[in-house]
Amino acid sequence: MSTATVTFHKLIQEAQDVSSTDSKQNHVVSRVFFRLDLNDEHYAEMSVILRQPFGTDYAKESIEVEKPFGSYAGNWNHNAFRKIVEDYYRSAIGRQGRAMRIGPGSENVRMRGNTIEFSKSYQLEIPQ
Repeated sequence: MSTATVTFHKLIQEAQDVSSTDSKQNHVVSRVFFRLDLNDEHYAEMSVILRQPFGTDYAKESIEVEKPFGSYAGNWNHNAFRKIVEDYYRSAIGRQGRAMRIGPGSENVRMRGNTIEFSKSYQLEIPQ
C-alpha cells in the first residue's frame, strides 16, 4: 500500500431537493473536485460525482460515490475514498455544514448550481 494525499477544494451542487411532502423526491447530485498526490506525482484535475438516490434520506443514508475521473488511472481504494469524500461533502452541506445547514424539519428546499470552495485534505491508502 502507498499513502496518497487527497485534497478536496471545490464542490458544485448540481441539485439537492429536500421535500417534506413527498420524500420520494429527495435527492442529491453533486460534483467534487480534488487533487491527488501519490509517490511524488501530482494529479490536479480530478473529480467525482456524488448522488443520493431519489427517495432516500440524505441525513441517515450513505451517499453514492461514482468512480473518480481525471488524470490518475492507477489502482484505487474506493471504499476508503467514499468515506472521505462523503465527509468532505457533509462538512459543507448538512446538519454540520459550513456552507449550508440542512437539519431536521427542513421543508421544500431546492438548491441548484451552488459552488462551494474550501480545502480539506485526507490521507488515503492505495494498493500497489
